[in-house]
Amino acid sequence: MSERAASESGANPGRPAAHATVDIAAPMATVWQVMIDLDAYGEWNPFVVRVERGLGAVAPGSRLKLHVRWHDGGEATSGELVTALEPPGAGRALLAYRFTGWLDRLGLVHALRTQTLVPAAGGTRYESHEAFSGALARAVPIARVREGFRRHAAALKARAEALASR
Repeated sequence: MSERAASESGANPGRPAAHATVDIAAPMATVWQVMIDLDAYGEWNPFVVRVERGLGAVAPGSRLKLHVRWHDGGEATSGELVTALEPPGAGRALLAYRFTGWLDRLGLVHALRTQTLVPAAGGTRYESHEAFSGALARAVPIARVREGFRRHAAALKARAEALASR
């Protein structure tokens, strides 16, 4: 598993960002099912421990409330709007959502998280990326977000591989 800031790769220099990548020994369809079963996050995800959402299937335009748990046990919530939901096809899958909290409404912090699946040797590569902008973007606890993304990716790997081995 690797992690890097977007500014280290030359994308959006100076903008706080978090990135995590992991190769998963499971078919893309299995990893996708784990990713979009938001109601089950509390069973396996140590970072996003609960997702509140409306009734029906998740789709672009769906509103989510993510309950995150930091490594030190602290907690936070985050309002999100699903902007893209592309199931596996044409060699990739994508789930994206943007931050919709009051900091976003005031133009102080904007964020977009993308979670992408692509084929990899022996299975699927999962990549998660979130970039932050706005007047208070530098106040985002970016080290905590990066650490949370690492825990999320490792847990997704474990869950998908366990399901694939059944």
